[in-house]
Amino acid sequence: MRKQVFAITGRVLLVIAALTAPTTAQQSQNHFKFRLGTQTFPPGAEELRIAAQQGQPNAEFALGYLYERGLGVPKDYGLAMSYYKAAAEQGNATAANNIGSLYEFGRGVSVNLTEAARWYRVAAEHGDHSGQENLAGLYFFGKGVACDYVQAAGWLRKAAEQGSAVAQLALAHMYFLGKGMPVDFSEAAKWTRRAAAQGDVDAQADLASFYEQGKGVLLDYVSAYCWYRLSLQGGNKKSKSRLEPLSQIMTARQIEEANGTVPSPMK
Repeated sequence: MRKQVFAITGRVLLVIAALTAPTTAQQSQNHFKFRLGTQTFPPGAEELRIAAQQGQPNAEFALGYLYERGLGVPKDYGLAMSYYKAAAEQGNATAANNIGSLYEFGRGVSVNLTEAARWYRVAAEHGDHSGQENLAGLYFFGKGVACDYVQAAGWLRKAAEQGSAVAQLALAHMYFLGKGMPVDFSEAAKWTRRAAAQGDVDAQADLASFYEQGKGVLLDYVSAYCWYRLSLQGGNKKSKSRLEPLSQIMTARQIEEANGTVPSPMK
């Protein structure tokens, strides 16, 4: 049996560090640092500029994003900040989140973690899950605010309840380690399962380990095998190293059952 406590805790800081780590242009499309969300905008920067001049906050936000990323316009963090602030002043929470990120990583401004925390909080309090995750990251590491695991866990929970797999897995790790709350393997397994059900391959591997060890769930080698297999199919190569030793302690009948089973997030 592997020492899964090390396997999970050894990665928990990496998972939560993602809350304050800069992302690449490709990652930003799927991650929480910079996102267009589900909003739709008129095509082209000129149309957006006209709409922004008319004070439309969604257009102001979108134009800020284009300037920040250099998409169809020259990259200009100063203009990005201006448009983001105009949108944020009208209640666009995603714009507030992105202002926080500009301050956190010093894009167009000096690094200012206090301002980053302030803007993340604006976004978080308006229900933006990205802002909630990013504010949680600052609390976890004590950047711009005093280190406070309770606050970090609280903001992660709000984002997790909105369906963010990143927040769900980070919250699971905090339950596993007892950071900001008592150790609770059942809660850790519950939130890991929610992230796994969304296709997060790391969560799928962690859920498999819970089943393999009977932590927070009933010991179930068949379910463990199924979740490791699904994680491996999704690209988590480390799951292969767990499937082989697990199969050695399983019966032939269990392996046959596992190979014919699609893991259920409800189990």
